[in-house]
Amino acid sequence: MDNISISLQEGSRKEVSEVRVDGVIDTLTAGELEEVLDSLLKRDRFNIVVDLAGVDYISSAGWGIFISHIKEVRANGGDIKLANMISNVYEIYELLEFDNVLTAYPSLDEARDAFEGQLPPGEKKKRRS
Repeated sequence: MDNISISLQEGSRKEVSEVRVDGVIDTLTAGELEEVLDSLLKRDRFNIVVDLAGVDYISSAGWGIFISHIKEVRANGGDIKLANMISNVYEIYELLEFDNVLTAYPSLDEARDAFEGQLPPGEKKKRRS
């Protein structure tokens, strides 16, 4: 049976939401990820980093969740950035040419930093100790 665990962090850097996903994103679990993304968009949270370090597999239904939301996110000046993909997931991401649509980063810090130029003045990144 497929399992998924999703956590959301909207800490001191209020303009960037971090979604941590663990498990498998497939037809049975993609709806949970979609609910989290939908809740962010309803609250005008358009800068999203998805931490995929704990994801072993993403099916076409899972990739479809990201693709179906990217137009609305970008229309509102935001983006969805992927971080920490394991090699098997990254290979599929490249094979399906999602690298032409979504940007992936090797770490959460790099994905967060990529939003630096997009944040309004005064919303500079605060380093965690």
